[in-house]
Amino acid sequence: MPDQSEEIRKRLREIYSETTVDHVLNPRNTLQFRNADGYAACSSGCGENMKIWLQIRNSSIWNAGFWTDGCAATIACGSMATELAQDKTIAQAMKVTGSDIAEALEDLPEGNLHCAELAAQTLQTALRDCLVTQQQPWKKLYRK
Repeated sequence: MPDQSEEIRKRLREIYSETTVDHVLNPRNTLQFRNADGYAACSSGCGENMKIWLQIRNSSIWNAGFWTDGCAATIACGSMATELAQDKTIAQAMKVTGSDIAEALEDLPEGNLHCAELAAQTLQTALRDCLVTQQQPWKKLYRK
């Protein structure tokens, strides 16, 4: 009898690309940190939530972390969004779209494209928060 983790992998591979499966089972950047330079919490129409934290050093995204209570595809999209943002300037990272995230995950099913859009929206909201924090650093003190 195969163990439970192998059964889960098998089921995931029936739906998702190997890249997506890897990000589901080994999500990157699952960090939550205080004193983030940018933070956002967004929700999708189907009730999934995502949070992203960003730290900026030398005008680039030095550290990115995410959390979600969403499905496997949402986990993969949050993981990929933070990977795509890493080491980019705020302006470069602002250009990351849901389509970019879906493409990087290699053939994300059409029914999961809203997960990529949620990740992109959360990333862009966190980036806008970075810009506000740069202009008004005192707001960082009131962030949860």
